[in-house]
Amino acid sequence: MRPCPVCESPVSGWTCEVCGKELGAVPPARVAPVPSLDGLESTQLPGGGLGLPIEPTPGLEPTATGSVPEIPGEPLLGWEATRPAEGLPDVLAGGLPDLDTGRAAPEGPATPRPTVVTCRYCRNVQASGLFCERCGMRLPWAAPVAAAEAQAGTERRACRRCGERSPPEMERCGACGALLSTGA
Repeated sequence: MRPCPVCESPVSGWTCEVCGKELGAVPPARVAPVPSLDGLESTQLPGGGLGLPIEPTPGLEPTATGSVPEIPGEPLLGWEATRPAEGLPDVLAGGLPDLDTGRAAPEGPATPRPTVVTCRYCRNVQASGLFCERCGMRLPWAAPVAAAEAQAGTERRACRRCGERSPPEMERCGACGALLSTGA
């Protein structure tokens, strides 16, 4: 391939596919026809060289281009023919009556809150802090239920840069450090 002199894109033919620049007057013509090899049969279409007429194979149907016609006959034994349901009421499914959709009762005390947390990005184990000491990403601490209930009643402000929601008393975003707007 050679580069186009106008747009410098690679060109494999005689015209650039990007800008349309012609890179030569005409493709070079063959000087002499290629001779056929002895013992090989030519596979050209009619009018190309052999001129043999092509006849359809006897006993085959031509390909149908329309819709598939219905085939008359008896249905298979034990099978009913499908008919459109006209005027019949819609039947609702009853579900599974013996399926238990509730949760199992807890057995024993609840799992205690972890005293250490593992960073999900670098696998650093850390006992305190909101951000990882090694990579700086936020740690996946689970909020206690009492704190989550207390925060549910307070209105939080969204950071315009990252979208993190922060309590109204904070002046900077806890995730990215951007200044929180006072109006929103």
